Amino acid sequence: MIRINLLPPAERPSKWPVNRLLLLTGFLIIMIVSSMYSYSLYQVWSIERQLQNTRNQYQLLQPTRLIMASAKNKQQQFDKKNNILAVLTKERRSWYGIIQHLTSVTSPQISFTEIVKSDKGTIQIKGWAATYPVVAEFMQTMESDQFFIEPVLTHVEKDTVTQTAKFEIVVKPRGI
Repeated sequence: MIRINLLPPAERPSKWPVNRLLLLTGFLIIMIVSSMYSYSLYQVWSIERQLQNTRNQYQLLQPTRLIMASAKNKQQQFDKKNNILAVLTKERRSWYGIIQHLTSVTSPQISFTEIVKSDKGTIQIKGWAATYPVVAEFMQTMESDQFFIEPVLTHVEKDTVTQTAKFEIVVKPRGI
């Protein structure tokens, strides 16, 4: 059967079912928008669940965080005291180290009888040596030494009984 449409072209029905196409397009758009909305709701729900899990974990770690903050404060106080101590002792030398150094630069022909620290930061050294040249050599060593400043021979005399030279030296250690 052959269909013949005698209506003018403006009044003829279209070959495309526009209403069906619009309905199908609308339905597809509604499906796409609703699936995007559903996916967004799922993402929000998932993020809220993760946020709640994180909050619960944070509450569980709260005592540990407090202990860590306390330890950090104690460490800062310790570092502060250590820095103060380092500044105070930066240029100072210990008396033990000074005496050890003094004995290391001393020749075997010299013996100390007394080493006294004075209030002025000086050290008074009393002792005896085999001869005067040994005392002179010791004084030269003290003058060229990097740990001592201004060595002064205050007294030297020959002991007639022991045949030794008794001496007294006043020296100032560097950094004290």
